[in-house]
Amino acid sequence: MSSSLNIVISGGGTGGHLFPALAIGDELQSQNPNILIHYIGSKFGIEKDVLPIKNVQHSLLPIRGLQRSLDFNSLGKNILLPGRIISSLSKIKQIFNEIKPRLVIGTGGYASALPLREGINRNIPTLIQEQNSFPGITTRWFANNVNKVCIAFEEAQSMIKKQCIITG
Repeated sequence: MSSSLNIVISGGGTGGHLFPALAIGDELQSQNPNILIHYIGSKFGIEKDVLPIKNVQHSLLPIRGLQRSLDFNSLGKNILLPGRIISSLSKIKQIFNEIKPRLVIGTGGYASALPLREGINRNIPTLIQEQNSFPGITTRWFANNVNKVCIAFEEAQSMIKKQCIITG
């Protein structure tokens, strides 16, 4: 699996992050069938149901997003978050060591944050594809550190300091 054409595509939680990731992977493979795509998502997002059905190479992390509501249930989930981050980082390092990706693409959502971070730390080319007119937290956190940011809506540029590529 150490081919020079290995690509990690990460994103999920919702279909708005997962389905663009799948579309990007499909298009890349239609242009070059030798590209190996490895999807990374969360055990708690829609991808846990969709990726096995799609029969694609994937890994699901034990990560979930920060709960922003102020109730007891959310507090309990947030207390577990540091352990989930540590466990997810360990799994990402194993994945990257095994497949040696040449590119990391993040399509947003909490599931894309840690793979993007690992790609940046390893000096692997990284790209964010933001499909919303209001960029999400992951995009805003990582936009200045990735190599390229692609946006679907011109309005998103005003919230991202780095010059973006408008892809529509």
